[in-house]
Amino acid sequence: MLKRAISWLNPCANPECKSPRLRARVQYSGAHLGRDRFCSPECLNWGLAKQLGEILHKPKKSLIRRRHRIPLGLELISRGEIDTEILRKALQTQKLNPQQRLGQILISMSAVSEEQVTSAVAAQWAVPVFRLSPDRLPPAANLVPYFLMQQYKMLPVHFAETQNKLHVAFAETVDHSILYSIEQMLGVSTTPCIADESILMRLVTMAGEQGRTSEYFLESSSEAELVSMVAGYSMRLQAEQISAASCHECIWVRASSRDKTSTHFLFPLDPLRDALTNETGY
Repeated sequence: MLKRAISWLNPCANPECKSPRLRARVQYSGAHLGRDRFCSPECLNWGLAKQLGEILHKPKKSLIRRRHRIPLGLELISRGEIDTEILRKALQTQKLNPQQRLGQILISMSAVSEEQVTSAVAAQWAVPVFRLSPDRLPPAANLVPYFLMQQYKMLPVHFAETQNKLHVAFAETVDHSILYSIEQMLGVSTTPCIADESILMRLVTMAGEQGRTSEYFLESSSEAELVSMVAGYSMRLQAEQISAASCHECIWVRASSRDKTSTHFLFPLDPLRDALTNETGY
């Protein structure tokens, strides 16, 4: 109650705010967008338009990969787990089936185990291996929407509350852009690791079968409609904390209520960027 009362004293982050302060705060206690507080629905709409507009107008970035990583085949040879002849045969197979990854081919050849490939991939990225239980979904998985876990083959595996650190396992590629988005959205630090792909994806599937009723994948055809939808849902949920970030092909919005319940919204970016292109002509 005291925290809620003190929040009334925080100034509105909208420099154009014209709401009568007391009346606005009696009708609407305000919401934080990131660290900024907005005193009325109109001011919140202004803040959302600013932040979501910045995300939409930011140039599209490609996935940054560590180019100096040792190739997986050479990593496995250096560990004594395959020889050059096995690697040559695997690379020939990959040339005929470019959609298959080298690790998958070597496993199908019974040249290595999945655990050996996982350890080698972890060494490539200089991160630890996280051994998952195939039948136990980590509680931390509830912190991130299922769509993002499935799309990027990753899974939050452990949250160290005392350190405010979230450990996130990937199956093949450590995506630092996604880690940065998670840090922005949840206000935590992240630590990447690698896990066996078969177990990780099994657990991601389990997460999707939970019936995650607080996650919505929505489409918006314009910037104005996006702002209106996020503002409307935030008001309906009586959200006190709202966060937004880009995650490659989508915008992730998280609205948290006073009881700490969080609702996640994902909006694909392509339709919105197409609309911007049509408006500007380039």
